[in-house]
Amino acid sequence: MTDADVPAAQELMVTTFSDLARRMHEPEPPQPDPDPGPGYVRLRRVLESDPGGCWVCDDGDGELTGAGLAILREGVWGLSLLVVRPGRQSAGLGSELLSRTLAYGDGAHGGIILASLDPRALRAYARAGFALHPTVSASGVPRGVAAAPEVRPFTRADHELAAAVDRAVRGAAHGADLDAMAAGGCELLTFPERGYAVHRAGEVKAIAAFDAQAAAALLRTVLARVPASGKAQVDWLTGSQQWAIAVAVAARLELRAGGAVMLRGDAGPFHPYLPSGAYL
Repeated sequence: MTDADVPAAQELMVTTFSDLARRMHEPEPPQPDPDPGPGYVRLRRVLESDPGGCWVCDDGDGELTGAGLAILREGVWGLSLLVVRPGRQSAGLGSELLSRTLAYGDGAHGGIILASLDPRALRAYARAGFALHPTVSASGVPRGVAAAPEVRPFTRADHELAAAVDRAVRGAAHGADLDAMAAGGCELLTFPERGYAVHRAGEVKAIAAFDAQAAAALLRTVLARVPASGKAQVDWLTGSQQWAIAVAVAARLELRAGGAVMLRGDAGPFHPYLPSGAYL
Protein backbone atom coordinates (compact mmCIF):
# COMPACT_ATOMS: atom_id res chain seq x y z
CA MET A 1 0.00 0.00 0.00
CA THR A 2 1.13 3.54 -0.72
CA ASP A 3 -0.18 6.93 0.28
CA ALA A 4 -1.79 7.26 -3.15
CA ASP A 5 -4.05 4.33 -2.22
CA VAL A 6 -5.52 6.05 0.86
CA PRO A 7 -8.63 7.65 -0.74
CA ALA A 8 -9.51 4.43 -2.60
CA ALA A 9 -8.96 2.32 0.54
CA GLN A 10 -11.27 4.62 2.50
CA GLU A 11 -13.97 4.31 -0.19
CA LEU A 12 -13.53 0.54 -0.23
CA MET A 13 -13.86 0.35 3.56
CA VAL A 14 -17.11 2.37 3.57
CA THR A 15 -18.58 0.38 0.68
CA THR A 16 -17.71 -2.99 2.23
CA PHE A 17 -18.98 -2.20 5.73
CA SER A 18 -22.21 -0.71 4.35
CA ASP A 19 -22.79 -3.88 2.31
CA LEU A 20 -22.08 -6.02 5.39
CA ALA A 21 -24.61 -4.04 7.46
CA ARG A 22 -27.28 -4.68 4.83
CA ARG A 23 -26.46 -8.39 4.64
CA MET A 24 -26.54 -8.70 8.43
CA HIS A 25 -29.93 -6.91 8.48
CA GLU A 26 -28.80 -4.22 10.88
CA PRO A 27 -31.82 -2.10 11.87
CA GLU A 28 -30.04 1.16 11.07
CA PRO A 29 -27.14 0.61 8.67
CA PRO A 30 -24.37 3.16 9.31
CA GLN A 31 -24.39 6.16 7.03
CA PRO A 32 -21.15 7.11 5.28
CA ASP A 33 -19.35 9.95 7.03
CA PRO A 34 -19.59 12.97 4.72
CA ASP A 35 -16.08 13.93 5.87
CA PRO A 36 -13.53 11.25 4.91
CA GLY A 37 -10.81 13.16 6.75
CA PRO A 38 -10.79 11.04 9.95
CA GLY A 39 -10.60 7.90 7.84
CA TYR A 40 -7.62 9.28 5.95
CA VAL A 41 -5.90 10.07 9.25
CA ARG A 42 -6.43 6.50 10.44
CA LEU A 43 -5.13 4.91 7.24
CA ARG A 44 -2.12 7.21 7.00
CA ARG A 45 -1.21 6.63 10.64
CA VAL A 46 -1.11 2.85 10.11
CA LEU A 47 0.72 3.21 6.81
CA GLU A 48 3.31 5.48 8.44
CA SER A 49 3.87 3.30 11.51
CA ASP A 50 3.56 -0.14 9.85
CA PRO A 51 4.25 0.02 6.11
CA GLY A 52 5.21 -3.66 6.12
CA GLY A 53 1.76 -4.59 7.39
CA CYS A 54 -0.25 -2.65 4.79
CA TRP A 55 -1.35 -4.44 1.63
CA VAL A 56 -3.86 -3.79 -1.14
CA CYS A 57 -4.92 -5.56 -4.32
CA ASP A 58 -6.51 -4.15 -7.46
CA ASP A 59 -8.31 -5.42 -10.53
CA GLY A 60 -5.63 -4.32 -12.95
CA ASP A 61 -7.53 -1.17 -13.92
CA GLY A 62 -6.62 0.76 -10.80
CA GLU A 63 -9.72 -0.01 -8.69
CA LEU A 64 -8.89 -1.47 -5.31
CA THR A 65 -10.56 -4.81 -4.68
CA GLY A 66 -9.13 -5.47 -1.21
CA ALA A 67 -7.08 -4.03 1.62
CA GLY A 68 -5.43 -5.50 4.70
CA LEU A 69 -3.69 -3.42 7.37
CA ALA A 70 -1.90 -4.76 10.44
CA ILE A 71 -0.04 -3.04 13.26
CA LEU A 72 2.65 -4.05 15.75
CA ARG A 73 2.89 -2.35 19.13
CA GLU A 74 5.53 -3.59 21.58
CA GLY A 75 5.15 -7.20 20.51
CA VAL A 76 1.35 -7.18 20.17
CA TRP A 77 -0.01 -7.60 16.63
CA GLY A 78 -3.41 -6.27 15.58
CA LEU A 79 -5.55 -6.44 12.44
CA SER A 80 -6.56 -2.84 11.82
CA LEU A 81 -8.53 -3.51 8.63
CA LEU A 82 -9.42 -6.35 6.28
CA VAL A 83 -11.94 -5.66 3.51
CA VAL A 84 -12.71 -7.12 0.09
CA ARG A 85 -15.05 -5.41 -2.34
CA PRO A 86 -18.57 -6.89 -2.52
CA GLY A 87 -18.80 -9.10 -5.58
CA ARG A 88 -15.15 -10.13 -5.26
CA GLN A 89 -15.46 -11.91 -1.92
CA SER A 90 -15.02 -15.67 -1.37
CA ALA A 91 -12.50 -15.81 -4.22
CA GLY A 92 -9.30 -16.02 -2.16
CA LEU A 93 -8.41 -12.33 -1.95
CA GLY A 94 -9.30 -12.07 1.73
CA SER A 95 -7.29 -15.17 2.60
CA GLU A 96 -4.23 -13.82 0.79
CA LEU A 97 -4.50 -10.43 2.47
CA LEU A 98 -4.94 -12.07 5.87
CA SER A 99 -1.86 -14.22 5.26
CA ARG A 100 0.22 -11.13 4.39
CA THR A 101 -0.92 -9.26 7.48
CA LEU A 102 -0.37 -12.27 9.75
CA ALA A 103 3.13 -12.72 8.36
CA TYR A 104 3.90 -9.17 9.41
CA GLY A 105 3.24 -10.29 12.99
CA ASP A 106 5.56 -13.31 12.95
CA GLY A 107 7.18 -13.50 16.37
CA ALA A 108 4.59 -11.31 18.11
CA HIS A 109 3.70 -12.54 21.60
CA GLY A 110 0.06 -11.50 21.30
CA GLY A 111 -2.59 -10.87 18.66
CA ILE A 112 -5.90 -8.98 18.51
CA ILE A 113 -8.69 -8.99 15.93
CA LEU A 114 -12.07 -7.28 16.24
CA ALA A 115 -14.32 -9.38 14.03
CA SER A 116 -17.65 -8.56 12.45
CA LEU A 117 -20.57 -11.00 12.35
CA ASP A 118 -19.52 -12.18 8.90
CA PRO A 119 -19.31 -15.98 9.34
CA ARG A 120 -16.51 -16.26 6.79
CA ALA A 121 -14.34 -13.85 8.76
CA LEU A 122 -15.05 -15.56 12.08
CA ARG A 123 -14.11 -18.93 10.59
CA ALA A 124 -10.89 -17.58 9.08
CA TYR A 125 -9.75 -15.98 12.31
CA ALA A 126 -10.57 -19.07 14.36
CA ARG A 127 -8.55 -21.18 11.94
CA ALA A 128 -5.65 -18.79 12.46
CA GLY A 129 -5.63 -19.69 16.15
CA PHE A 130 -7.57 -16.80 17.62
CA ALA A 131 -9.92 -17.48 20.56
CA LEU A 132 -13.41 -16.07 20.02
CA HIS A 133 -15.08 -13.89 22.65
CA PRO A 134 -18.63 -12.91 21.53
CA THR A 135 -19.65 -9.29 22.04
CA VAL A 136 -22.67 -7.04 22.28
CA SER A 137 -22.93 -3.37 21.37
CA ALA A 138 -24.89 -0.63 23.12
CA SER A 139 -26.47 2.34 21.39
CA GLY A 140 -29.11 5.00 21.83
CA VAL A 141 -29.76 8.27 23.64
CA PRO A 142 -28.23 8.11 27.15
CA ARG A 143 -30.56 9.02 30.00
CA GLY A 144 -29.83 9.98 33.57
CA VAL A 145 -26.05 9.90 33.20
CA ALA A 146 -23.78 12.25 35.13
CA ALA A 147 -20.14 12.92 34.34
CA ALA A 148 -17.60 11.87 36.96
CA PRO A 149 -16.08 15.00 38.53
CA GLU A 150 -12.62 13.41 38.60
CA VAL A 151 -12.47 13.04 34.82
CA ARG A 152 -10.82 15.88 32.89
CA PRO A 153 -9.46 16.54 29.37
CA PHE A 154 -6.37 14.55 28.40
CA THR A 155 -3.09 16.47 28.13
CA ARG A 156 0.28 15.56 26.67
CA ALA A 157 1.51 14.88 30.18
CA ASP A 158 -1.03 12.05 30.44
CA HIS A 159 0.70 9.94 27.79
CA GLU A 160 2.84 8.26 30.43
CA LEU A 161 -0.26 7.17 32.34
CA ALA A 162 -1.95 5.96 29.16
CA ALA A 163 1.08 3.87 28.23
CA ALA A 164 1.17 2.26 31.68
CA VAL A 165 -2.56 1.47 31.54
CA ASP A 166 -2.29 0.05 28.02
CA ARG A 167 0.54 -2.25 29.01
CA ALA A 168 -1.46 -3.44 32.01
CA VAL A 169 -4.66 -4.26 30.10
CA ARG A 170 -3.51 -5.15 26.54
CA GLY A 171 0.20 -5.84 26.84
CA ALA A 172 1.37 -2.87 24.75
CA ALA A 173 1.11 0.92 24.67
CA HIS A 174 -0.75 2.75 21.90
CA GLY A 175 1.75 5.59 21.90
CA ALA A 176 1.21 8.03 19.03
CA ASP A 177 -2.00 6.22 18.03
CA LEU A 178 -3.71 8.38 20.66
CA ASP A 179 -2.42 11.52 18.92
CA ALA A 180 -3.79 10.19 15.63
CA MET A 181 -7.21 9.72 17.25
CA ALA A 182 -7.11 13.33 18.43
CA ALA A 183 -6.06 14.46 14.94
CA GLY A 184 -9.05 12.53 13.56
CA GLY A 185 -11.49 14.57 15.65
CA CYS A 186 -11.70 12.51 18.84
CA GLU A 187 -11.78 13.90 22.35
CA LEU A 188 -9.45 12.29 24.89
CA LEU A 189 -10.31 12.24 28.60
CA THR A 190 -8.40 11.02 31.62
CA PHE A 191 -9.15 9.85 35.12
CA PRO A 192 -5.89 10.95 36.78
CA GLU A 193 -3.65 8.06 37.79
CA ARG A 194 -6.32 5.49 36.83
CA GLY A 195 -7.27 5.52 33.14
CA TYR A 196 -8.32 7.28 29.94
CA ALA A 197 -11.07 7.34 27.31
CA VAL A 198 -11.32 8.29 23.64
CA HIS A 199 -14.60 9.18 21.94
CA ARG A 200 -16.05 11.20 19.10
CA ALA A 201 -19.47 12.73 19.76
CA GLY A 202 -20.48 9.82 21.99
CA GLU A 203 -19.01 7.03 19.87
CA VAL A 204 -16.55 5.27 22.15
CA LYS A 205 -13.21 4.62 20.46
CA ALA A 206 -11.32 3.22 23.46
CA ILE A 207 -11.48 3.06 27.25
CA ALA A 208 -8.69 1.63 29.40
CA ALA A 209 -8.15 1.77 33.15
CA PHE A 210 -6.33 0.09 36.00
CA ASP A 211 -9.66 -0.73 37.68
CA ALA A 212 -13.29 -1.24 36.68
CA GLN A 213 -14.58 1.63 38.82
CA ALA A 214 -12.43 4.16 36.97
CA ALA A 215 -13.35 2.63 33.61
CA ALA A 216 -17.05 2.93 34.46
CA ALA A 217 -16.58 6.56 35.52
CA LEU A 218 -14.88 7.31 32.20
CA LEU A 219 -17.71 5.66 30.25
CA ARG A 220 -20.37 7.56 32.19
CA THR A 221 -18.54 10.81 31.44
CA VAL A 222 -18.42 10.00 27.73
CA LEU A 223 -22.16 9.25 27.73
CA ALA A 224 -22.87 12.48 29.61
CA ARG A 225 -21.09 14.40 26.84
CA VAL A 226 -23.26 13.06 24.01
CA PRO A 227 -24.88 16.02 22.23
CA ALA A 228 -28.59 16.48 22.85
CA SER A 229 -29.37 15.51 19.26
CA GLY A 230 -26.85 12.68 19.17
CA LYS A 231 -26.60 9.03 20.10
CA ALA A 232 -24.08 6.96 21.97
CA GLN A 233 -22.34 3.94 20.46
CA VAL A 234 -20.36 1.50 22.59
CA ASP A 235 -18.93 -1.58 20.88
CA TRP A 236 -16.88 -4.69 21.72
CA LEU A 237 -18.56 -5.46 25.06
CA THR A 238 -17.50 -8.99 25.96
CA GLY A 239 -18.74 -10.86 29.00
CA SER A 240 -15.66 -9.73 30.94
CA GLN A 241 -16.65 -6.06 30.58
CA GLN A 242 -19.61 -6.18 32.98
CA TRP A 243 -18.63 -2.74 34.29
CA ALA A 244 -19.43 -1.29 30.85
CA ILE A 245 -22.60 -3.33 30.36
CA ALA A 246 -23.89 -2.11 33.73
CA VAL A 247 -23.28 1.53 32.74
CA ALA A 248 -24.98 1.00 29.36
CA VAL A 249 -28.03 -0.62 30.95
CA ALA A 250 -28.31 2.13 33.57
CA ALA A 251 -28.18 4.73 30.76
CA ARG A 252 -31.04 2.88 28.99
CA LEU A 253 -29.00 2.06 25.92
CA GLU A 254 -30.14 -0.78 23.69
CA LEU A 255 -28.00 -3.92 23.67
CA ARG A 256 -27.58 -5.96 20.51
CA ALA A 257 -25.44 -8.92 19.51
CA GLY A 258 -22.22 -7.76 17.92
CA GLY A 259 -19.18 -9.48 16.46
CA ALA A 260 -16.30 -10.90 18.46
CA VAL A 261 -13.08 -9.90 20.15
CA MET A 262 -10.54 -12.50 19.04
CA LEU A 263 -7.28 -12.96 20.94
CA ARG A 264 -4.17 -15.06 20.46
CA GLY A 265 -1.18 -15.50 22.73
CA ASP A 266 -0.53 -12.90 25.40
CA ALA A 267 -2.48 -9.70 24.73
CA GLY A 268 -2.94 -8.91 28.41
CA PRO A 269 -6.08 -9.53 30.48
CA PHE A 270 -8.09 -7.27 28.14
CA HIS A 271 -9.97 -5.97 31.18
CA PRO A 272 -11.16 -3.36 31.97
CA TYR A 273 -10.79 -2.38 28.35
CA LEU A 274 -12.84 -1.38 25.32
CA PRO A 275 -10.54 -1.70 22.32
CA SER A 276 -10.04 0.65 19.41
CA GLY A 277 -11.31 -0.64 16.08
CA ALA A 278 -8.47 1.09 14.24
CA TYR A 279 -5.64 0.63 16.73
CA LEU A 280 -6.99 -2.29 18.81
